[in-house]
Amino acid sequence: MGCLMWKRGRYLYLWSALVTAFPGVAAGQSAPRVGLLAWASCNGPSNVPGLSEFEPFVRGLDELGYKPGETVIIDCRSAGGRDKGLAVAAAELVRLPVDVIVTTSQPGGRAAHEVTHTIPIVSVVSGDPVEAGLARSLAKPGGNLTGVSYYVTELTAKRLELLKEMLPAIAKVGVLANPDVSYLPFEADTKRAAKQLGLELSIQQVSDPADFESAISRMKAEGAQALFVLPDLMFASQAGHIATAAIEHRLPSMTWASWFAQEGCLMAYSADYEEMAHRLAFYVDRILKGANPGDLPIEQPTTFKLWINLRTAKVLDLQVPQSVLLLADKVIE
Repeated sequence: MGCLMWKRGRYLYLWSALVTAFPGVAAGQSAPRVGLLAWASCNGPSNVPGLSEFEPFVRGLDELGYKPGETVIIDCRSAGGRDKGLAVAAAELVRLPVDVIVTTSQPGGRAAHEVTHTIPIVSVVSGDPVEAGLARSLAKPGGNLTGVSYYVTELTAKRLELLKEMLPAIAKVGVLANPDVSYLPFEADTKRAAKQLGLELSIQQVSDPADFESAISRMKAEGAQALFVLPDLMFASQAGHIATAAIEHRLPSMTWASWFAQEGCLMAYSADYEEMAHRLAFYVDRILKGANPGDLPIEQPTTFKLWINLRTAKVLDLQVPQSVLLLADKVIE
């Protein structure tokens, strides 16, 4: 009982502190306001703006008892499919104001963090939140940002290892990187992992979808035998375009999210993005009930899934090794 009373007292203390530090979450407010910081679009059902990008999150809120338009107000601002638009959209949410900002990417979390150190931010983090200055530690972030991070240094190396197991004779890999997010660690991780695996790289910087064709053509001309796509929102929105270009240039591709494989890329290895977005609802619920975001540990997924598109392998006349097939969690036939 003493422990329970201590927890209750601590909860009340945190609530009082939260009202002071984060004035948007206040007692007596009829319905809390949740701001969605979208990269692509705020289009969705009329009562749930931004649902297409945040559907798992909104579903999570519903499971926790929140009803958009009734017990929670959802506002959405979009970057219009441009990384540079994130700062503008985040500033608009701050001016509303909202009680908490939710975003599904580190560029979004970074943009929100640059315009407010008081409004709680709940984000999926793709890079290292500590090294990026977004948190003091994963266990105790200490500031106004928390959420879910799938970053582990070994993840990039694992993707390259799987690509090499798929193509044992591979010597050179073409890499798509976006210079607009060069602050993320993936390019450096790729260089380090490639060196350990004895692979050469042809890194092509692409910040505009119109440049995919020329970039993939250049890496092919430089002797690349496969395509390696680094995590990036713009690349995510162009998964089908990238898949088509890779197939046209006869390049087996390794990517970082399941939808790339669904769109026609050969392989994808990642955590479950839908599960991570869904988990953000838990954090928002805790914050709206009084928790300080700086006290909520940033979680990391423990399982990663391998997707293989056998249709694409067939088009490329590629025989997938049995050892790789046995590792696959999802095979597209």
